[in-house]
Order: sequence, then C-alpha cells, then structure tokens
Amino acid sequence: MRTTPALDQPELVAAPPPPVRRDRMVQVYLLAVIVSEAGDTVFAIGLAWTAVHLFSPGLAGFVLGVEMLPQAVCTLFGGVIADRHDTRRVMILGELARVVVLGVAATCWQLGLHAGAVLFAVAICFGTVSGLSGPAARTLVRQLVDSDDLVTVSGWAQTGSRLARLLGAPLGAVVIQWGFGFSMVADALTFLAVLIVLRLVVQTRYRLPRAPKEPVSQSLRSGWDYIRGSEVARVFLLGLAALNVFVTPVMSVGVALRVSQSHWGSGWLGVSEATFAIGAIVGSVAGTRWQGDYLPRRSFQLLVLQGIGLSAVGLPSRVGLVLGMTLVGVTAGQASVWLSGSFQRIIAPSHLGRVSSVSNLGDLVLTPATTPIFGLLVGASSVVVTTTCFGLAMSALCAVFAINPQIRRLR
Repeated sequence: MRTTPALDQPELVAAPPPPVRRDRMVQVYLLAVIVSEAGDTVFAIGLAWTAVHLFSPGLAGFVLGVEMLPQAVCTLFGGVIADRHDTRRVMILGELARVVVLGVAATCWQLGLHAGAVLFAVAICFGTVSGLSGPAARTLVRQLVDSDDLVTVSGWAQTGSRLARLLGAPLGAVVIQWGFGFSMVADALTFLAVLIVLRLVVQTRYRLPRAPKEPVSQSLRSGWDYIRGSEVARVFLLGLAALNVFVTPVMSVGVALRVSQSHWGSGWLGVSEATFAIGAIVGSVAGTRWQGDYLPRRSFQLLVLQGIGLSAVGLPSRVGLVLGMTLVGVTAGQASVWLSGSFQRIIAPSHLGRVSSVSNLGDLVLTPATTPIFGLLVGASSVVVTTTCFGLAMSALCAVFAINPQIRRLR
C-alpha cells in the first residue's frame, strides 16, 4: 500500500511513533490546531462584522481581502524557509508573531486608536506571517507520523477543521457582541495554546532532508526545477489547483445568487452552508475510515461526481440546492482527505515546503481570478447555465486527471 517512493526519504531520529490511534502527541497537537481554527473563525466573524459597519461595502471588501496580497507575495519565500530551517522553530515564531500582533491590536482598539488603521495593520501582518510560516506548518505532520498514517491524520485534521468552523461561527457571533477587541483576544489565546503545545509537547520524529544554504533565488529556482522535472508533482499540482477554480465561485457567488433570485429568504444561505459542512464532515470521516490503494486516481474519479453537484446547485429548486450541496460536501470531504495525505507522501521531502507554497499560491491567485468570471457569465446567461458549465468543466477536468498515466500508477 505504499506510494511511489521519493528519492530522498525522511530519517527517523527518535523512537518509532506508536500506532496513530494511540499517539497522544499527535492527538494533542491536532486538538490545539482545531481550537486555533475555531479562534480564527471567531476573529473572521468579528472582522467582517466590524468592517461592514465601519466602512463602505467596497472598502469593507478590501479590508477583508487585503490579507491575501502579502500572503501571496510571501508564500514562496515561506516555502524556502520551510525546506531550509527547523520546522518547529519557524512555527513557534509564527504563532508568537500572531499573538503579539493581536495583543497590540486589541490594546490599540481599546485605547480608541483609528479603527481602520488597526484593521488594515492586522490583516497585512497576518497575511505576511501566514505566507512566511504556513508552508512550514504544512510539513510538520510529515515529521511526526509514519507515511502510512498520513491519510488518517489528514482525515482527523480536516474533520476537526470543519467542525471548528461550524462551531466557531455562532461563537464568533456571540463574542462580537462584546466588541471586536474580545474577538482578537479570543483568537490570540488559541494561538498561544498552539505555541505552548509546539514548545512543550511536540517533538519531531523524522528529519526531512534540508535544502542547502544558498541564495533565495537559487532555492526558488530549485523548487521550480523539481516541479518541472517531476511529472507526478506537476500533474498533482495542476489537479489540486483546478479544484478550487471551479468550486469556490459556485459556493461563494452561485449559491447566494440562486437563493436571492428565487426569493427563498436569507435563511436558505444558512441551510446551504450547513448542508455542505455536514456533508464534508461525513466525507472526511469516510475518507479516513476507508482508504486502500490508488487514492489519487480514486479521488479524481470521486470529484467527477462533484461536478454534478455543482451543476445541481444552480437549479431553481430547494431540493436541488440541498442535494447539490450535500454531494459537493461529501465528495470534497472524502477526496480532500485522500489527496492531502497522498500529497505528503508523493512530493519529495526535500521540496515539500516549496511545492506546498506553489500550491497555496495557486489557490490565492486563481480562485479570486475566476470568481468575477463566474459573475460575468451569470450576467450574460443565468445561474443554472453558469453552474452547469462550471460543473461540467470540473467533471471533465477530473476525468482527465483520473485517466492520466502518472495519476493511475500512484498507489
């Protein structure tokens, strides 16, 4: 059940990990991350609520999206840092930076300093820190567990992440009633919890091969050379990038337009989001429970069905909306568990940080670019025509990846 091995493998530098279901260190770390993601949701709710009440719609949207710009600029450099430096140290510095930023911002907020300046500063600082430390965080699990357990841990992490967001949203709505300063403090405390766990509980068991200390430009070029020279990595990256290109516009714009144009009431937006979240949790649990061989190929086969769900979302029918969101959620949950675990096993450990950063950059750049295109197509045709086009394109693309010789051979 092993995937095609990379040329350079992680080196075991501590006692072999216990069976993952009895691995308390990994479980405590994942719990801390899940709590932190709930804190992020509390902060995001508070930020959105505050921005729309302080600024015009256009400026509020800029405040909510400005974090992506420094994150996109910094993420490739974060990949170099991840492949070159100690992962725990980079993550601890990242969590500490977030705690400091939120602590200072909450203090300034309570002192009555200019609200707009505080919001912009927090968003820019968070984007910078995420870009520089995020790739390292995505390599940590590879250093904690055996490769055969990567899919299982990925399933736990994604199930917990979806639960954290599902529960964090109503909590954020309660906390913001006390003021945005409390939202920042709540998020800061969750980052502090992760920092403590990283410092006192987590100890890496596998050492990844480290990139040589060379100029950053050379290190970046080495990462691109690896992607160009490895057809498996290249196809896998293209497949991952393509998923959000079609899914995110339908989820973020298509559902809202369908509910609005059908005059169903805003409550159906909540119903659709809850349906997707529950379906994704079910799919993540299923992906963790049932694994087996050839997971990349089976993932793309499963995502062919997701295209059908995307098409159904645009139908002028409440039943179509619920069934479509359920299908999108279940397939997204199950396939993402298999693909993320396989990604950790397939990419050469010496380039894992840099390749992860390229994947993240694709999400940051491609998704915002395709969302306006979706809106323009709706204006030129209709919601159902546009969701059908995006759904069929998704199904066709995933079918192509499923029959790709490189993907078919990956075990």
